[in-house]
Amino acid sequence: MQTLNLDPRLLLVLLLFSQLSCFHIVVPVSAKVLMNIDCGSSSPEPYTDKSSLVWVADDQYVKTGETRNVITKDLPPAWDSHVMSTLREFSILKKNCYSLDVDNKSEDSTSVERVLLRASFFYGNYDNKSSPPTFRLQFNGNNWTQVVTSMDRVVYHEVVYSLNSISSTIIVCLGQTNVDNFPFISALEVRSLDSDIYSSYSDPNYPLFFDKRVAFGVSTTVRYPEDSYGRIWNPIDIPSTAKVRNNSTSLEVNIGDRPPDIVMRTSAVNLISSANITLQGKTDFRVPFHINIYFSEVMILSSTQKRSFSVIVNGYFFADKSYQEYGPVIPPYGRALEVRFENVTADPFVGIFKIEIVPTKDSTLPPLINAVENFYIGDKLVQGTNSSDVISLGLLQKSFIQLQDWTGDPCLPSPYTWEWVACDSDTDSPRVIALYLNDLGLIGSLPDFSAMDALQTIDFSNNNLTLAIPEFLGTLPKLDLLNLEGNNFSGEIPCSLLKNSNLKLSVTGNPNLSLNNNTSICKSNIESRIPSASNSQNCITTLLPIIILGSILIQMLM
Repeated sequence: MQTLNLDPRLLLVLLLFSQLSCFHIVVPVSAKVLMNIDCGSSSPEPYTDKSSLVWVADDQYVKTGETRNVITKDLPPAWDSHVMSTLREFSILKKNCYSLDVDNKSEDSTSVERVLLRASFFYGNYDNKSSPPTFRLQFNGNNWTQVVTSMDRVVYHEVVYSLNSISSTIIVCLGQTNVDNFPFISALEVRSLDSDIYSSYSDPNYPLFFDKRVAFGVSTTVRYPEDSYGRIWNPIDIPSTAKVRNNSTSLEVNIGDRPPDIVMRTSAVNLISSANITLQGKTDFRVPFHINIYFSEVMILSSTQKRSFSVIVNGYFFADKSYQEYGPVIPPYGRALEVRFENVTADPFVGIFKIEIVPTKDSTLPPLINAVENFYIGDKLVQGTNSSDVISLGLLQKSFIQLQDWTGDPCLPSPYTWEWVACDSDTDSPRVIALYLNDLGLIGSLPDFSAMDALQTIDFSNNNLTLAIPEFLGTLPKLDLLNLEGNNFSGEIPCSLLKNSNLKLSVTGNPNLSLNNNTSICKSNIESRIPSASNSQNCITTLLPIIILGSILIQMLM
């Protein structure tokens, strides 16, 4: 017998693989975990949860709000009590925002093109008011949803969308809707998605808003790492069904939207072979939405066995166009099957929709189902406030600390503009048309924000602005009101402002501002454009023969 001399390190690796092969290992395969933000946490050190996710405090991503502690005794078991034990409350501005700069390169240097963004909220009566608030949720200048929080359960919302090729920054904003309802947030999560996940609906210009994602065969909530994309699959029981586990040694789930292995290995199977499986769902969607339904056979069938059924959505709307049927469905063994229904309409009054799984006449086995998720396609993603205006507003914020709490898109979504700006009515890429920066205690000189060439109104009154009034203010083509009263400007008023007859200019209350020299300088500038007396005489001398000749020709013609 020939003896093999193996490196001891190689022997150790082989031994480890032989031991690991005895166990079921769950390995996240494609997705990259980008961010896990514990909102309201004051811990300087990251926290690692039982799923090996690393959570960081939120103070580096947000400039406003106050941290609050939450008692988590009523927290559902699917949620981490440490993460949910704090939140950030916003009680001052009408819009408060997180700014997340996503590293859009994964570990293998491939681009992260699409993300799943989740915001979670656990009220837990942290303010002892027993009054869960309602408020608006927004991202990157787009409306997301209205958040209606609960006393004792976690409310969360998910959106899938494509990152802008120019910027990978994610802006999440909370907007106050009622004076006595303070927005808050408990957690923010960002996951990358493969480009083919939800690809049948993935026009990069439109977001996908998710409502429900449920699994019928599991007993506990499924999330990361079982779902490598970080999705949450909530367990739900169907009356008159049993939970059955797939006995296949291998299961291929490499289908379009990649449900996790554990969800496809467990099914809800009807106890009566001839009976339907009926699901009635409730949704807040008031627009047509989409449903994905997942199936997988749980056993190898004999030649005399057959499992076959049709799937009917909204079958009780007999005369309604929302009625849809798909089938027959024969769930595959060892593989997953996805059935999609597009543009489903819920009952407009109560938001109810219905799914029925009906066995075909030749089916010898009862129907089964693994999982369902539903979502809708949102409005086209906005470009955001004009980039030149955004840059100029950034210069103002850099110059004056009083302006630095305002984050997110300055104009969008309406009516959640920054309190000190006004914008035009463009809902895709609006322009800033007014600055209301009076009575804010601004100290120092004005930066050059001449790129904001759509400005019509500027009010800097009653601050402590110094040095000369900038020349660029006179170059703004649409400016018709400029109020600089009650400041400390010095020097002379630019001629371009004085010569603008359409501009209402107010400069009183600037004791160091000179008016005398400006008048003479501006007059000199105007006169310099008028030909001098000698030049005029030269012009007349040159033109005199032409004038005389013209006079003769006129007389001849008469």
